[in-house]
Formats: sequence, structure tokens, C-alpha cells
Amino acid sequence: MTKRPFIMNLFGVFVMIIISWRCAEDPLETDLSHLNLSVDTLSISNIVGSSYWVSPNIGTNDRLYLGSKNGIDVPVSFIGITDHFYWDYYFDSTVTFDSLHFMLFSNDSELTVSSTPNLYFSPDSHFHETKSGYKDFSGFSTASWTNLGQPNISFNTDTSGNFTGTVLTWDVLSLVETLTDTLDSTLVRSFAIDLANSDTNFIKLYSREATSNGEKDPQIKIFFHQEIIIDADSTYRDTLHASVYAYGDVSIINPGDIANNLNRLGISNGLGLRSLFTISFDSLTLPEGSLIRKANLVLPFDTTTSPESFTIIFEPIEEIIDSLITDSTNAIFDADPYSGVGYPYRIARTMDEASYIISTKSFLQNITLGNVSNTGFKISSYEKNDPFEFLEFYLDDETLSPKLEIIYVKN
Repeated sequence: MTKRPFIMNLFGVFVMIIISWRCAEDPLETDLSHLNLSVDTLSISNIVGSSYWVSPNIGTNDRLYLGSKNGIDVPVSFIGITDHFYWDYYFDSTVTFDSLHFMLFSNDSELTVSSTPNLYFSPDSHFHETKSGYKDFSGFSTASWTNLGQPNISFNTDTSGNFTGTVLTWDVLSLVETLTDTLDSTLVRSFAIDLANSDTNFIKLYSREATSNGEKDPQIKIFFHQEIIIDADSTYRDTLHASVYAYGDVSIINPGDIANNLNRLGISNGLGLRSLFTISFDSLTLPEGSLIRKANLVLPFDTTTSPESFTIIFEPIEEIIDSLITDSTNAIFDADPYSGVGYPYRIARTMDEASYIISTKSFLQNITLGNVSNTGFKISSYEKNDPFEFLEFYLDDETLSPKLEIIYVKN
């Protein structure tokens, strides 16, 4: 009866010895000289860059904008309020809607009533959060929409009196029968905002992507009470509130005169500006059987005009969709004709002082193996970047031009 535990304990000690030996800090020393391997480097500076434009859409940005900034104009923003079972409460005979408040939020402590936007309502569909662009709204007018005017404005503070945010509130109880309409199968709760005062240059508000808990999402807050019968002689009134949130929102952004930027190599969400790079690298660039240890693409940028923080998206091109190239002369497209390969070669990078350093090791190694083709690379602005900022790469400066630095092992 005692032999089995003893054997198990002995086996455990043996396993621990093996693990300790394998985890020893001193590496195994093996003579690999007979393999005749050597390390070499390659620097490629023959990199060609060009710009192209895609009709800008910032539906995934964490802000809604109105006004003009850095030559970019935002005439209107749209918000769609979702369908929800809370609307059905309106038809419950025990429930009374006391008020409906459409609410937008901002972190601007200097907003005034005169600088707030007008709110409009339409029961029809007018926008798509990730597809709508300024070309879709040429000559757009809110003349047929219900004008709900400007909001009440309030400033929130914490227990210490510190500013925590601004709330814009519109009374939309007049829309209650439309908002709660269950017979209209085509009902879409569409709202739009534009600047009420031409003297206001620029404002920004939270979009539905701004907060993870939805606290500052565009929303309609319903205040209602319910009469609950306790017995034949008494009832109880329960006062409640609930929020119905936006299902989508987007600011319609007009990039202005793109011709002014035709000779600039850079990226900007607001301009819809993206960059293409062609790098001379194929399966024959390195000796056969080479193993790439490191491959960094170094992209210097203009530090005099760059923002303090800016994330770029680097992606090899998988396919060029010819049907989308409708104006190849000026490289202006309704949709991006350069389809990226995606994960795992799509890389997000933040700036490193005066350049971006992008590891291309995995993709280049697969080129040498014949697994993928080099169709070029595209660089775009991360969707959460400020759309009114612009990052410019060097185009004609030989000392600051892009370069690809490779360290590889060969036979």
C-alpha cells in the first residue's frame, strides 16, 4: 500500500530535475560552423510613393462634428435612434410618458446656447453610418424635416465642483406618436444637426463610439410613470426612466478642394487621403533559402506639420479593383480600389520621434517563399485619429526618403 505513493514521489522528483535542466540559464553550446551560414544586410531605398483619395467617411470616429476646421467643412451630422421595446410602453394603459429628451454630450465647457446646433427629425432613412459621404448629400436640405430648434444646455460637475461634461437636451415629446408608431413598417428615427449660428466655427460632440458603457452616447431618455393597483382602494405610482440609444451616427465631411493637395504625400481621414508605396522586392531579391531575421520599413514624416500623436495603418495590397477606379487621372475614388490582405499583415503603428518603423519581416519572408505576391502597400489613417489632422511623408527629400532595412541569414 505504500509503494505507489513512493514511486509517484520519485517520478515527481525526476520530472522536476528534467524541467530544471531544460530551463537552465546557460544555453546549450553547439558548433554550427559546418552549416556555413552568414549574416548579411540589404537596404532598399528605391521606394515610390503616391497619394490617392477616397470619399471620406468618419462614421466610426468617436466624435460628431459641425463647422469648419483646417479647410475641411462639416455641414451636417446624422444620428439614428434604435427601435426598442421601451417604445411599446406608450401603449400600456398603466404607463404615462411624462417627457422625452433627445440628448447629446460634449466635453466642451465653453459651449453657449448660441453655439449649439439645431435638431431635425425625419421618419425616413437618410444615411448609412459607414458608407455615407459628402457626394451623397450634394444640395442636401432639411426643409422637409421637423425642426426642433436649439437645445437647453447644462454643465455637469463632480462632488468637488470640477467640470465633467456638457449636456445638450431637446424636448421631443411632440414626436411621441411618431417615435412609438408600431404600424409604420418603414419608420426610421432619423435625426440631423447643423449649426444654428453662422458665427460658430466648430463644435464637437460625443458619438456612439465614444464611451464603452453608452453613458454619453446620443440617446432619447424616456421619463414615465406607471400606476400599479395594489388593491381595490389604492394604487402605487412608480416613476421610472430609460434610455434608447443611437444605432448609428456620422458626420458628413467635405474635404474641400482636393486639387490643393495633389502634390502632397500623406494621410488624413478628413481629406480621405491615403498613400501607396511600391517597393522593389520579389522572390529573387535575396539569395535562395535566405532567412529574414529583421525587416523594417522606415517612413520619415514632416515633424513641422505633424500632429503630436497619430496612428497609421500599414497593409500590403492583395487586389486592385479596377471597377472602382472611376477617375484615375486625379486618383479620386468613391470607394477604396486597393483591397488589403488583412490580418496578420495589417499593422497599426504609432509614431517614433520623426518616423514610423514598420516590421515587414513576415510578409517579405512569404514573398521569398512564393506564398504571396508584392502588389504594393497602402497606408491610411487610423479611424480614431482626429479627421482634421494631416500627416505628410517626405516625397522629394533624398536624405529623408523611405527605406527598407533587412537583416537576413544565408548559406
